[in-house]
Amino acid sequence: MIKQPASIVATVRNEKETIVAFVESLLNQSYKPAEIIIVDGVSLDGTRELLEEYSGRGEIILISEDCNIAQGRNIGIRRARSEIIAVTDAGCIVTESWLENIMNCFANEPRPDVVAGNFRFICHTMFEEVVSLATFSPDRDETEAARYYPSSRSIAFTKSAWNKARGYPEWLYAAEDTLFNIRLRQLGCHFVFARDAIVRWRPRETWKALARQRLNFARGNARVGIGTQGYISYMRYLVTVLLLLLLGFLSPWLMLFSLLPVIQHVRHVLLPHAVRAEEKSGKPGLRWYIMLVMEFVRLVSIAGFLAGRLDRIVDKKYIDSQKIWMNVQDS
Repeated sequence: MIKQPASIVATVRNEKETIVAFVESLLNQSYKPAEIIIVDGVSLDGTRELLEEYSGRGEIILISEDCNIAQGRNIGIRRARSEIIAVTDAGCIVTESWLENIMNCFANEPRPDVVAGNFRFICHTMFEEVVSLATFSPDRDETEAARYYPSSRSIAFTKSAWNKARGYPEWLYAAEDTLFNIRLRQLGCHFVFARDAIVRWRPRETWKALARQRLNFARGNARVGIGTQGYISYMRYLVTVLLLLLLGFLSPWLMLFSLLPVIQHVRHVLLPHAVRAEEKSGKPGLRWYIMLVMEFVRLVSIAGFLAGRLDRIVDKKYIDSQKIWMNVQDS
């Protein structure tokens, strides 16, 4: 194992119910961090007061500042003394060997610039389990997404790589970690995947919370042009189905044609994922529930995508800021 100091940086806002378990998980790491920096975005529910107790005992460094999540991460990283920065978020439970597994990766040659941590879900209800199965690939650990698109709930990188990327994009409210990953790849940073560096968190607990989360994700993606082709492809499918249904009012036979794209969509898009996810869960009979959640997420995401595209048209800061941050020149 590499004997090099590492700083843990985390952000939080209004997580009173989970903050103690989160901080305790950071304090109980098998590889002790040089420092734990928590940036509180001016919580109003008592979170800050609980963090102040840890800060008063010298167990964490607490910074309280009105900021979004990207700003909060950058504030914490600037304050950090170590070259290796491990990033996570409140609302999670960091497994005891998380930092140790990350640091083992930094001991390898060629030395990585970025270590993509892993994650698992803590599910308290059947709905939460289905959400986790529906929204992530059952084979995710074997895909390039695991290595190159880590959530910033579980990631580590060198401070020099962060500096080259100009930090997290502070002008972006959601999808900031995805764009940060893209920028690091654009700069040629070397990524490795730490399969056993696991952070756990709960999926969204209700349909409403899931809708809000996915709408924000899609809106953030659309503001910076991430995944555009996938959203457009799904919109074409929806338009085709709607047009065929409208034509069905002219003739019942024509309405039958609207079933064809739906059957194809279920057969080729929803069902393969749902079957694999059901097998992974070991609980037969979940595939239809999984497909329902998958389609719900897709529909909500279209609303977020359209809102984000409108944001991009109305507010030129998203295009201009992205060009500046990613060093893209107009042709």
